Amino acid sequence: MSTVILIYLLFYDYSMTVVVGFNWPVEHDHTVGVIVDGELVFASEEERWTRHKHSIGEPPRNALRQAFLFLRRKYGIKPRDIDAYAVNWDPRLMALSDRNEKWIYTLGNLFGKGIRLRLLKGSIISKGLGALRLGLLYLRGDYLDLARRFVRFVIYSIGEDAPENIRVIPVPHHLAHAASAYYFSGFDNATVLTVDGSGEFEATVVWRVRDGEFEKVASIPTVYGSLGFSYEEVSVKIGYEYLEGPGKVMGLAPYGKASKYYEKLKSFIRFDDGDYPFRFVVPGRWKIKGTVGDYRQPYKIIANSLYPDERVPWDVRGDLHPDAVDLAWAVQSVTEETMLHLARWAKENVGEDRLALAGGVALNAKANMVIHYSKTFNDMFIFPAANDAGGPIGAAAWVYEHVLGGKMKRQRLKTVYLGPEYSDEDVKKVVERGGWNAKYIGDDINEVVDLIVKGFVVTWYQGRAELGPRALGNRSIIADPRRKDMWGIVNRIKGREWWRPLAPSLLEEDAGKYFIDPVPHQFMILMYKYRPDICEVVPVVCHVDQTARPQTVNKEINKTWYELIKAFKDVTGEGIIMNTSFNLAGEPLVETPQDAIKSFAFGGFKALYLQGWLIQK
Repeated sequence: MSTVILIYLLFYDYSMTVVVGFNWPVEHDHTVGVIVDGELVFASEEERWTRHKHSIGEPPRNALRQAFLFLRRKYGIKPRDIDAYAVNWDPRLMALSDRNEKWIYTLGNLFGKGIRLRLLKGSIISKGLGALRLGLLYLRGDYLDLARRFVRFVIYSIGEDAPENIRVIPVPHHLAHAASAYYFSGFDNATVLTVDGSGEFEATVVWRVRDGEFEKVASIPTVYGSLGFSYEEVSVKIGYEYLEGPGKVMGLAPYGKASKYYEKLKSFIRFDDGDYPFRFVVPGRWKIKGTVGDYRQPYKIIANSLYPDERVPWDVRGDLHPDAVDLAWAVQSVTEETMLHLARWAKENVGEDRLALAGGVALNAKANMVIHYSKTFNDMFIFPAANDAGGPIGAAAWVYEHVLGGKMKRQRLKTVYLGPEYSDEDVKKVVERGGWNAKYIGDDINEVVDLIVKGFVVTWYQGRAELGPRALGNRSIIADPRRKDMWGIVNRIKGREWWRPLAPSLLEEDAGKYFIDPVPHQFMILMYKYRPDICEVVPVVCHVDQTARPQTVNKEINKTWYELIKAFKDVTGEGIIMNTSFNLAGEPLVETPQDAIKSFAFGGFKALYLQGWLIQK
């Protein structure tokens, strides 16, 4: 700490303003994000701790605990010093039936995970009053009271005293998404699109944001405008689950072609019908009562009209099935066309030439590519955790500025290495305990490059974990992109379908060598088209449609990762490597050094770089 800052702290009663965001009520993709004095300083996803992808039904107890420990260790901030908590759903905007449903689901998962809410404690009279209170909470659908009790439980679990007044502020779901896109874009004024399955009642929103003031320009209710539910229901027909399916189906789509499925799906969409930028039109009689299951109903009707059987009869790891690939092509193409139309409509009706995107559909890197190449906007930013994992971060930013009166630091997000920190000593103890054939090489990564060039598949672990679904050089699996057989080898080792694409990481300054009209993009959430003949050079990271979802790497942001790719270029002439997420099939990215060792041990990898240590089997 500098002398100037120390003097300031002594003579001026300065205290940091802290907002902690988390997903609530309990659903999926739970994340905890922390804003300190207008800056995002910490984010962790619950799935990394439970080891269950998407943390379905798992309240973020581990991630919140890690956030408290991080604040105490890094800043000396204790839970009693936290100004507010933000959550990314607002019960006031939901139908009572939906609130009641979410309340029951949340309470069941809290009890099921051993989280004690202290509702029924003390004497018989006290327990009776607690039961009465519980009933009143249900009747009101008041899940925010459960949130406060949950926070208090986690505070007690780290041996801290919980303040009496825990302030939990709900932020509307799409506003939370919009705030995540806007506040980290670096834009003062912007068009913001939030597109997902469903918020409280809407699925697609067009925003005009000027100097932090959010204005809705268009809002499409879920029953008319859910590209997310449309994609998920078709993914189920193809053979995948709701949350996991769309990402895989996006990779399957290029194997298909225009067909009756495309024409049929397209017939359900109207552009510019006078009320909305676009809308799904579903014939027949069906009722919407306000729950998520109701909101899905029109998209189930659409999916059933496309493919009446329960699902395509194929083995997703076997030969490609024509119906599966053509259904994938159809839903991907319609999504791309609709997103492009929405972007152009927004440009015309909002009047801002910079675009920020969030919501689960913004994870569709191919649709983002279509907008990029359309040149509709002068600049585009996509929040890297665009799905519900990013909602709590946006909610915390909005509360910091609009409720607590702070001012977010308006700068472009450059890094998402926001997880807990693991010291070199911690890593050393893990390595020594396992008795591995290991040696410490520090930042001298030439031996790692030598292994890659020889055809090894190497796991790579360093520093704080990335936020979001993409490995960005701290939790990665790497291989030589020039060796064509690596596509099959890596997918087989990870237990993935053979046809799924693999992504590249490359030197930022070399992006123009490989891709057509690229811009720096660190987060692997935007695809580019390869230049002619490049796919022959790096076939492992070129999908069948001549595209890739790359990470451009800057030395200032991740020095060791940059140096690895640079050293590979010095040896091979190519400043690009294959980079996929460090996990086995069905797992989230590894979080701790112990997780890294376990996945390395069970997987068919030959080497592991573990924060300076090189371990070989």
